Amino acid sequence: MKITLLVLILVLHNLFCFAQDNKEGLFKDSLDNAFDMSRFLTEKKGVMPVPMVITEPAIGYGGGLGLGYFHGSIMEKGNIPDISGGFGGLTDNGTWMAGVFHAGFWKEDHIRYMGVLGKGYINYNYYGPNNILPKPVEMNLDTWILIQQIKFRIKESNFFLGSRYFYYGGTNTLQFPIDIPAFSGKSFESTLSELSLMVDYDSRDNVFSPTKGVYAQVEGTYSDKWLGGSDMYGRLFGTFQAFGEVSDQLNVGVRFETQYASEDTPFWAIPGINMRGVPAAKYQGNKTNLLEVQMNYRLNSRWELLGFSGVGVTSPLEDNSRVSNKSVQTVGTGFRYLVARVFGLTGGTDFAWSNNNDFAFYFVVGHAWAR
Repeated sequence: MKITLLVLILVLHNLFCFAQDNKEGLFKDSLDNAFDMSRFLTEKKGVMPVPMVITEPAIGYGGGLGLGYFHGSIMEKGNIPDISGGFGGLTDNGTWMAGVFHAGFWKEDHIRYMGVLGKGYINYNYYGPNNILPKPVEMNLDTWILIQQIKFRIKESNFFLGSRYFYYGGTNTLQFPIDIPAFSGKSFESTLSELSLMVDYDSRDNVFSPTKGVYAQVEGTYSDKWLGGSDMYGRLFGTFQAFGEVSDQLNVGVRFETQYASEDTPFWAIPGINMRGVPAAKYQGNKTNLLEVQMNYRLNSRWELLGFSGVGVTSPLEDNSRVSNKSVQTVGTGFRYLVARVFGLTGGTDFAWSNNNDFAFYFVVGHAWAR
């Protein structure tokens, strides 16, 4: 899901831009008199509605709504306040999801917590490992999901140590393209129960829309029957992002990700290529690598144009005559508007293309790689 900043801006603008004199400056920057949400975000507390538009090609187009409750404001807390809320959405292919969440920032941002409980009914096309299927098979995931994650900052450094527990329990259904009702589909129960350990390094100048610095993460995941899962398997994940300014107007970002999943990982849960323009789960493999580059060109103090391109490769664990490496290339463009100058937060839209004329557009808050 992508939170549509443009829709949010329109809603907030219609509600507040013609308010009383004491509210006129709430969405205006005193430096350039342009639309800006810095003051609103620092003073906001209580409930905040967030409209959503879903544009993921794998599950179709749709929309939803999120409600966040801010436990105080940044101005009161001197730090990011705790946020609790709920969300729900649906798409035109019958996919729907709903859930609740809580994000906590404790001990002056030395402890970061995130918890999510959700229910999903997700329909998407399954292409098999390394696109082995000549035609995709319709797959449905009817599931409950639980996530519990906590990270600890190491003293005053840029390093974090953390762990996460992930639970998935539900029914998966494969719909085969056969006209015989008795053989048209296969359902099976599946449970994932995973423990992950991670190490993060973050020297970015801005976690929302960085222009300088490095973000890196190494994560290992373990699942076993004694944890309540259906299988014993392991996964490894690594990411590296670097940002730098070439000139006053041009900024460049580079992203590299690698993933590995052991042989017993459930076939529908192996890693996939996650890039703009690539339908989710279309390119999956037990080993995946991707490299992406993005350039942002600043037109003025508020507007930026950007272009990006990337390549992703999926591989089987061993040489296999039936399963070969698959690659996908992407190219895209977009724009950003500086929505909150104090936070360096930008928002806008991206348009991306990949192999076989796959196309998608996204409403993006901050950088598309934000983690």
